[in-house]
Amino acid sequence: MDIAAQFSLAGKTAFITGAGGVLGGAIAEAYLASGARVAISDVDDARVGPAVERLASKGTVIGAPCDVTDPASVQAAVDKATAELGPIDILVTAAGFARRTPAVDLDPAEFDKIMDINVKGTFLPAQAVARDMIADGRGGKIITIGSVRGLVGHPLGYVSYGTSKGAVHLLTRQLATEWAKHGINVNCIAPSVLNTPLADFILKNPEVRELFMSRVPFGRPAEPEEFVGTAIYLASKASDFMTGQILFVDGGSTAG
Repeated sequence: MDIAAQFSLAGKTAFITGAGGVLGGAIAEAYLASGARVAISDVDDARVGPAVERLASKGTVIGAPCDVTDPASVQAAVDKATAELGPIDILVTAAGFARRTPAVDLDPAEFDKIMDINVKGTFLPAQAVARDMIADGRGGKIITIGSVRGLVGHPLGYVSYGTSKGAVHLLTRQLATEWAKHGINVNCIAPSVLNTPLADFILKNPEVRELFMSRVPFGRPAEPEEFVGTAIYLASKASDFMTGQILFVDGGSTAG
């Protein structure tokens, strides 16, 4: 067995939503290093260009911005990536949005927005890419992004976010069972607290940080690069017999 070949992404095309962000950007860089061609997608055009520029020396990379809640926008971005890089073999749905609001104060509009971005924004890219994978009869890998908040509750106002990520977990399993017959693997990476600007609310407040880190056996937030091994595995031939799984890369948060 050629172990290196099992984990290689050489010749593959990857489409990554939310790739203008820290986690999506780290996965994009790792995929380029593993030999893939990568389409960088983000709702903010101003983030796509710099990301492409930063990664251009690493391999073949293009920008394909889209609004993951808009079917036409998603399809246009998928079509652009396919036209310029070839059929999409790997999709990572890293686009997401978080707010922390106590349940009694939660505005239904905020709940709707988070569900729209995190759940619909996972489904629509998966649907668009899977249609092409099925039509071509070639299969592929779809990787969603969940969260420990989708499995266990938390006292600091995760009603909308946690509910959305729980839905992403079940969506992952549902798509996996529907699309397995087409050779499409659908799996999920579920992080805990990630050291990015989005986590400043947690990490820069000593009392809040202590509350969160007390629930992480490693006692610290994750760094973006600590997710890329899992992302490469789920995109590669090495994971061909794995589907419908939620992989908690969480420093032991869900261990007990």
